Amino acid sequence: MEEILRGFVGTVVVFDENFVGRGEWKNSFPVPGPLYVELGTGKGQFLREMAQKHPEACFIGMEREPGVLVQAVRKAREMGLDNLKFILGDVQFLTQLFGPAEIDGLYIHFCDPWPKNRHDKRRLTHEDFLALYRQVMAPTGVLRLKTDNRDLFDYSLVSFEAIGMELQAVSYDFHADNLEPQPIMTEYEEKFSAAGLPVHFCEARFCKVTEEATEIG
Repeated sequence: MEEILRGFVGTVVVFDENFVGRGEWKNSFPVPGPLYVELGTGKGQFLREMAQKHPEACFIGMEREPGVLVQAVRKAREMGLDNLKFILGDVQFLTQLFGPAEIDGLYIHFCDPWPKNRHDKRRLTHEDFLALYRQVMAPTGVLRLKTDNRDLFDYSLVSFEAIGMELQAVSYDFHADNLEPQPIMTEYEEKFSAAGLPVHFCEARFCKVTEEATEIG
């Protein structure tokens, strides 16, 4: 599968020690807009719809499972989305992939909750990961989290506040609270919503800003 992904030149980066594009991502897109990254993009439904809705912005889906990423890439290419790229790689290498303040927004959607306490450092909202995100996020950057797991959500809120992030929005039932009248949903989110299960949502910044950032929901 990795070799198949390497064949999608211009759409996919397979991260390894030879990667040299750090800090140059925006130059690789045909549009000069802000850059948004989804960690654990899965089959890519969310980013495909975002890229369609916001052709003025740049999107990258990061995924460590090559099999599922192949599906995401093929669908994106079929749709002709030139403002959407993908990375095969692990989040732990984020600062080797992106330069300081290069990312304008991060999405973390329905990540593995790693429920056992001894595995807490594997959670994408652990303070160690948040420290990585801080290095690559622009000062006005926003992190948006969605999950169906209440324990992970509560843990994440504590982690965000522990490192000084500012919570912009918190909801234990995103769809019932109607925070976005027509939200773009991931595959998991559609299933949970159809079953009437709550989706927990949080939006946070790493620091307060004096000017309004350009945001995409």
